Amino acid sequence: MQFSLDLQYALKESAQYLNLTHKKWLLGGSCGLLLQGVKLTTPPHDIDLYADTDSIKVLHQALAKWSVDEQVINQSGLYSSILSHYQYNGAQMELVGNFKVMVGRSVYEVQVETTLEQHAVAKELEGVAIRLMPLSHELIFNLLRNRPDRYQAIAKIMKDEPEVHAPLMDELLSRNLLEDCYLQQLSTLLDYSSLQKYS
Repeated sequence: MQFSLDLQYALKESAQYLNLTHKKWLLGGSCGLLLQGVKLTTPPHDIDLYADTDSIKVLHQALAKWSVDEQVINQSGLYSSILSHYQYNGAQMELVGNFKVMVGRSVYEVQVETTLEQHAVAKELEGVAIRLMPLSHELIFNLLRNRPDRYQAIAKIMKDEPEVHAPLMDELLSRNLLEDCYLQQLSTLLDYSSLQKYS
């Protein structure tokens, strides 16, 4: 499975402009998963970009010529964020800042600069540097939003390389609050002994 040409070109062009800001941002969602070898049931159809609150204004300005709306505080369903949308050459893009997922008593907060960026996977797309959301984040995120098609495929890769993924998973669980039902699912999916202390 591959990107459409429109999506690939939009990703390369947007990454070039975002990199010029020298702000930290990460590519997540289906595009980020595909670039890390996760098997998807459907091809990527949009571009999901994540950053912290302090960076999103500058990043938004970098993409302004493709903007279709202004940055707004968005609270819908499980999610809370500062959200803006873009369209380029038929490809849809989202810039998400201060992202939180809240399910029951579980609260998961995306912290790009202090946590996730240090564990990001570095890739190049036609010579343009792109950093990807770590799989540990993607696993928790897709577990909380009940996407077994995603979290099972992600866990399959993570389980083969615990020395790569377990340290960040441990850090994310120590920084966030996940209910026991999700901790048990993570333990089953990954079989990481380090997770037992959170149950």
